[in-house]
Amino acid sequence: MLVRLLIVLGVVVVAATLGLWWQRRDGRVRAGDGRFEPAQLRAVGLEPGAADAFAVLLGSPTCAPCATVRGVLERVSQRRSDLRWVYVDAADHLDLARTHHVLRVPTLFVLDRRGQILARTSGVPAERDLLRVLDREGDLEGATSGR
Repeated sequence: MLVRLLIVLGVVVVAATLGLWWQRRDGRVRAGDGRFEPAQLRAVGLEPGAADAFAVLLGSPTCAPCATVRGVLERVSQRRSDLRWVYVDAADHLDLARTHHVLRVPTLFVLDRRGQILARTSGVPAERDLLRVLDREGDLEGATSGR
């Protein structure tokens, strides 16, 4: 009986730890690496060099957090006229998702005018964190999740 109780307790501790890890990671804005090629930007409807910054949101029509991220992007683009963003159904652009190692939706990429990835997030980012990236305020370690 004691062994079973310890097993159940162990499973609960592992599940709680994973849940906390997931919650802490969700929506966190991280520094990005790599770039979007001009053809990739054109394929999603963005013209390279047409703005100072771009955002590409890979999502799904059935994804509720994707709608929340779209709202965040709309608010950010109202404050930053130099930002162009686009929503892309990940299922329609699997090659793009594979190229940039997208494992879940929503995944958001913030790019400079040349297509260099400045930041990347999975989940709902905080508006202030996206503004920090666009203002090039450097260190993303202090970035928070969207909650």
